[in-house]
Amino acid sequence: MRFLIATALMVALLATVGAESAKAVSQAGGISLQFPIGSRYNALGEAGTALSTDLSSIWWNLGGFAFAGDAGNDNGIHFMYSKLAAGLADDVSLNWLGYGHYIPGWGMVGVTLTYLDQGEQNATGEDGEDRGTFNAYQFAGSLAYGAKLANNVGAGISVKYFRDELAPDSVTQDQDSGSGSTWGVDMGVHYRPVNVLALGLSVTNIGPDITFVDADQSDPLPFTLRLGAAWEAWRTPLTSVTIITDYLISLVQDDETKVLGVGVEWGYVESLFVRGGRKADPEGDIEDWTWGFGVDLQRWTKQAVSFDYANVPQASGLDSVDRFSLTFDF
Repeated sequence: MRFLIATALMVALLATVGAESAKAVSQAGGISLQFPIGSRYNALGEAGTALSTDLSSIWWNLGGFAFAGDAGNDNGIHFMYSKLAAGLADDVSLNWLGYGHYIPGWGMVGVTLTYLDQGEQNATGEDGEDRGTFNAYQFAGSLAYGAKLANNVGAGISVKYFRDELAPDSVTQDQDSGSGSTWGVDMGVHYRPVNVLALGLSVTNIGPDITFVDADQSDPLPFTLRLGAAWEAWRTPLTSVTIITDYLISLVQDDETKVLGVGVEWGYVESLFVRGGRKADPEGDIEDWTWGFGVDLQRWTKQAVSFDYANVPQASGLDSVDRFSLTFDF
């Protein structure tokens, strides 16, 4: 049964890539769905499609999620926090929480919650009068499933609900257009042709437009195709070196947006990690370095707890932002 489900997911993924590749529409909404999750992968040039096999793989590649239980822990929790407008608006932040559970004979199941706090906004009337303040936010919740087709192949799928609270209806001109919602689907495949090499393919945010009042006032979800590779170039009992790359194509813009990320991770006794990378996003006006580090405390505490930090660039002229992740497996 697990094999049949995973095979069906792979067929659906390949069919979706073919069907959506010709699609190009107006500016996408759902910005909270586009920020990479997991400080480890943010530090590696914002690349993780082939490397991520922990809970953050629910965001990166659900094929990798099929391997999340391989470490021997049946349950896991991952939390990430990041300010998004450092130096401009300190009350704008991204928060992500994920939980995963391994079911013997079936695979991994998980749930996630994404919350983008857009901070306090000022409301003004048609004549410029002050109408007080309000808080804008976006949130998304998802249910995920990942299973192995074979020891070296995994596939997965998730279904999400997304809501954008731009403003309370009471402060909008028509009293009825301050929020919009939709649903979407993500799918992915993870493949390890040899032990030191992993390949990943994922498509995310497949679904209807985010509708605020009617079809004429809507934004498409940020449909994205990702291809990735991860190579463990060096390993000894003390140290390891992993090289990773991602290529992203967004097909929900007037023109295709293409982003390249590359990164290198150096590990010491599988506990201390130093990371660096480079992100090239011409459309987003980003061409800069990423960096970070991680600490896995299991060697000393006998408990699977890890902390990761990343420093990532924004568009030219804006300060870089810090991202923090905490993972706990049990």
